[in-house]
Amino acid sequence: MTLDVPTLIAATTLMFVLASFALTAHWLANLGTPGLRSAAAGVAAATVGSYLLIPGDGAPSALSIVTGELLILIGHTWVWLGIAAFWNSRSKVIVYVAAAIMAVAAGTLGSHVVEGGNAAVRGSMLSAYITVFSFCTVITLVRALGGRRAFYKGIVKRTSVGAAIAAAVFAAHGVFHLYRSYEWRQFQPDVNYFEGLPISVWTQVEAMIFVLLLALVVIIMTAERLQNELKIQAMMDPLTQALSRRAFMTVIKTVVARSRRLSEPVSLIMIDIDRFKRINLRYGHMVGDTVLSQFGERVMEGRRAQDVFCRFGGEEFVLLLPGTPEEGAQLVAERVRTSITGTPFVCGEKQASLTLSIGVMTARGDDLLSDGMLDSAYKALKQAQKKGTNFIVSVGAAPTAPPPAVE
Repeated sequence: MTLDVPTLIAATTLMFVLASFALTAHWLANLGTPGLRSAAAGVAAATVGSYLLIPGDGAPSALSIVTGELLILIGHTWVWLGIAAFWNSRSKVIVYVAAAIMAVAAGTLGSHVVEGGNAAVRGSMLSAYITVFSFCTVITLVRALGGRRAFYKGIVKRTSVGAAIAAAVFAAHGVFHLYRSYEWRQFQPDVNYFEGLPISVWTQVEAMIFVLLLALVVIIMTAERLQNELKIQAMMDPLTQALSRRAFMTVIKTVVARSRRLSEPVSLIMIDIDRFKRINLRYGHMVGDTVLSQFGERVMEGRRAQDVFCRFGGEEFVLLLPGTPEEGAQLVAERVRTSITGTPFVCGEKQASLTLSIGVMTARGDDLLSDGMLDSAYKALKQAQKKGTNFIVSVGAAPTAPPPAVE
């Protein structure tokens, strides 16, 4: 059997159909993941476009040609927007740019067909637009991951392998169509649209490889995303969104080592919610969980980016403050106490007021040892609890009495 362009177009369309089914099934299996629906719809649109370009008894009509080519471009647009949404970088600017490119493409390709232009020029125009969409997708991927350096680090650390493969696939797709755009301009106007020229053969082969790799790379990116989310969930407390104790022990060692090199102080605040079990007994565990969730939000409201919040135990929490001296730690402890005790927690029709016992310590130089810092903060916390409720005890400083009770 002769491998001509019409046969290759049919094979390409079949590959697009399979990729479309695969991406649709993948989207349905991961409905909560943004961008997958647009990617599946984009491949489906390109599938219909490829089908319209399959010749029957003769060459496709002018309407079929322009509709098919526009659907292929729409498919690239939706895939670009889908990838942007997947990486949380879809914006109005990207949507407007995509719409503007499509409007120009529809105008130029449509007018070219109406005016009876030759296939070579139209093929060059189509490839030029595909090149633009492909490079826009690459730029979106790189920017979504924080720029070139962050993109490279993600590859080295194997945290964004799927994004790297996707960028490589779209870059290769864009480079090929850039060459195709130039090469087709060399053809003569009287060349038949389905004459089976080598560039036409390679175009169909590249399309099959591209759509196959596209489906695979979307699945890889989703798998990586789910894996990262599982890692984050393992490191975070689901109620308060604070670090788990296990993750915190790794973080504090890193912070302490860095602070020793830079000769910076590190402060540690250990917090215990006074008599929290009474809330669970009085209102139930559902209300208790809601209070804990709101407690975490309040503590993190004024937190700096470098500060670390951890749920150390049931009602015990830790704030790690890199580069913070004693005075700063005292201010943070007072801010936390005021934020928590100043306003009752509202849970539906019920209200719950909390008080805190807080231990504060600051370490420098040779005293920067994670176990020793935690031990000192714990001892300060116990001293605060012995004095009653809502006290702050700082190592080497006088205890801070509680503020007036909330009426």
